[in-house]
Amino acid sequence: MTSPEQPELVIRRASRGDLDLVLSVDDLFRYPPTAEWTRDFLDNGSNLLLLAFHDDVPVGMLVAVETGYMGASPDLFVYGIRVSEPFRGRGIAHRLVDKARDIAEEAGCRSLWGSMQHDRDPGADSPLTPPEATTGAAGSTGSTQSTTFVIPIP
Repeated sequence: MTSPEQPELVIRRASRGDLDLVLSVDDLFRYPPTAEWTRDFLDNGSNLLLLAFHDDVPVGMLVAVETGYMGASPDLFVYGIRVSEPFRGRGIAHRLVDKARDIAEEAGCRSLWGSMQHDRDPGADSPLTPPEATTGAAGSTGSTQSTTFVIPIP
């Protein structure tokens, strides 16, 4: 719950009309998106770009694409989640995944999956840590870990 001084977080799917907005928040992407890539990505209905807004400013994103094989029900593969440094640790990545799961369910996907790198344990109640998740440390204390997650969709 937020206090009256803190606006609620808004998460929504980006559309072609958001081209300039997406290009203006290149710090949310590992590699800054180009206008051509962004247009092509947003025009493909099986692609998903979610943006998290705090006070009308984008502070997080999730990038995913539907994958399928030979007519099988598709999965939604998440290949990027990022939250601005000052907003980390507030559950924004979890909320982005929850929204992606809702969209995947509406699209008839059978699961949501991906891999993420992080510097802290996502927690037992995280949607990114189902019982079958695989986590491996990449070195000593304070190092980056990688977690593969698979979230079945009912």
